[in-house]
Amino acid sequence: MADAEQLTLAVPVKASWCETASFGTADCSQVCRCDDGSDYAIKDDLEVAAVPHSEWFCTHLGELVGLASPPCKIVDVQGKACFGSRWETGHNARDWILRAQDGRIDFASLAPTLLRIYAFDLFVNNVDRHTNNYIVREQHFGTALLAFDYSRAWIVNGMPPPNMPMSSSHNTVQFIKGLRTIFGDFFQQNEADHVLDKLESTPVQAVDKIISSHPQEWLTKSQHNAILSWWKSDIRTSRISDIRKGVKDGEYL
Repeated sequence: MADAEQLTLAVPVKASWCETASFGTADCSQVCRCDDGSDYAIKDDLEVAAVPHSEWFCTHLGELVGLASPPCKIVDVQGKACFGSRWETGHNARDWILRAQDGRIDFASLAPTLLRIYAFDLFVNNVDRHTNNYIVREQHFGTALLAFDYSRAWIVNGMPPPNMPMSSSHNTVQFIKGLRTIFGDFFQQNEADHVLDKLESTPVQAVDKIISSHPQEWLTKSQHNAILSWWKSDIRTSRISDIRKGVKDGEYL
């Protein structure tokens, strides 16, 4: 995926045909085969207007700070610009956890990425990172972990993000607590710091370029300005400091 410094208005792919999503999610309306020969899980603005922006923004920001995700595209579905996440396969949630428990997957190799994703989710207020929002798959060197689905993150929950800590009732926190019950204390502070340091040093110009790369109708001008103002503020850097401290002393785990 191109980094944010290179992004201009992205060129959409066009849906050739679509079918209603049948895998039990409230946020993915349909799956479309597109003219690039790939399938995409489609997120639109019919239920929540901010979803396409939040998906696009968090996916690209995550890539910018070191998180791998399935490639995403703007998908033209009968003339409407929607967010599309390229369909990827891997071990399902229950399967990868069981495989890690019995040693078929090296959990220690996944642990650093899990913490990076968790720190990022706290920053963008992604309250719904549950077992099905990871893709775990075999690669040439061991197992890869991909993060996707930001339909309940970022400005979907209001702007600016609420103060830390994130409620322990949210799926994001519950899932991490569950993994710690199974696998013990696998957290490494330097992995959280890796993401948090990059978030702290990401300039507002890079954020603006991510926003400018998606259709204007995904975000109002006032929302755009509010995001840029927040990014330049001490509130953002204080949030990063709070997450850093909360992970280090265990308060946010």
